[in-house]
Amino acid sequence: MSTTAPPDLVSVVVPCHNAEAFVADTLDSILAQSHPEVEAVVVDDASTDGSWAIVEGFVARHPDRVRALRLDRNRGGGHARNRGAELARGAYLMFLDADDVITPGALAALVAVARGRPGAIAVGDSAKLELDAGGRWVRTARDPGPPSEDRDQALRGWLESSWVPTCAVLWRRDAYEPTGGWDEELARNQDGDIAMRALVLGASIARTDELVGLYRMHGDTRVSVSRNFVQANKLQSQIRVLDRLVSMLEAQGRLPLFARSLSRSYHAVAMQGFQNGHWELGREWLGKGRALARSPAVSATPAGRALERVLGMERKERLVQRLAALGVMSRGRRTLAGLHARAVRETPP
Repeated sequence: MSTTAPPDLVSVVVPCHNAEAFVADTLDSILAQSHPEVEAVVVDDASTDGSWAIVEGFVARHPDRVRALRLDRNRGGGHARNRGAELARGAYLMFLDADDVITPGALAALVAVARGRPGAIAVGDSAKLELDAGGRWVRTARDPGPPSEDRDQALRGWLESSWVPTCAVLWRRDAYEPTGGWDEELARNQDGDIAMRALVLGASIARTDELVGLYRMHGDTRVSVSRNFVQANKLQSQIRVLDRLVSMLEAQGRLPLFARSLSRSYHAVAMQGFQNGHWELGREWLGKGRALARSPAVSATPAGRALERVLGMERKERLVQRLAALGVMSRGRRTLAGLHARAVRETPP
């Protein structure tokens, strides 16, 4: 960070890959902030659409407020964020995806609660942007951030899916740097990983009740992740995150405090593994969860949880998938069964 940078400068790092339909809105929302000291740092991850031309236009019009780097090959969001953080001059960092936006008072509200609190991660409320029947992006109801500033409670919440999108998170640099940055090897849950590592390393939570971020949802948001075929590498990324947290907490002697939440997280990933036909991996992950603590049934429906308690997770999933293949289960389950069957057919021997 430059020693001449204003002490309240916020660097908003924007990783961008093929976001020509949205990146202008994202940058406009940064430039419209009421907070007086803001810079946008865009890292274009080798886009093949018109994204870079749009970004160049912003740099030309706002050379003192927008800086940009274009990568020569696609390396993924984690790499782009790390490069952006290296270029950023601010004492505060936000990592804003190129299809999300922040409200005009977002940075002012987040800086206000983080100022004077070394090692703080500031969080606020968010809302989703979803397409309505007329093709317009509309805001949904607010999703609150963590309900308290208790660090351990926040970590348990993140483990059990009380997720805060990046558009509602502001990092003090002294909270970000101890993490070593984003894990570029992860195929999933990069933002949850870095936030949870920071909390284990001693970062604190500072929250505002203001609505700060709008998170754009693509596709049919009524269909949960568990109803779409998930490749094993994405689930293995989630396990990598959990395994690392277990090691960190064990080294601190604090693993028992989070054993139940970690067990529940392993169980949830194992469930997705079984739902997507990754049977051996699912059994391995279920074993990891059981080694930590007894976890409650994690199926999404009361009937599913009842079956899980009676049959066990794997036997329950095998039964449900046989029924789905026969057309007995819900449309979502039948779709998942079809996706899995197609994936098996298309996998080389």
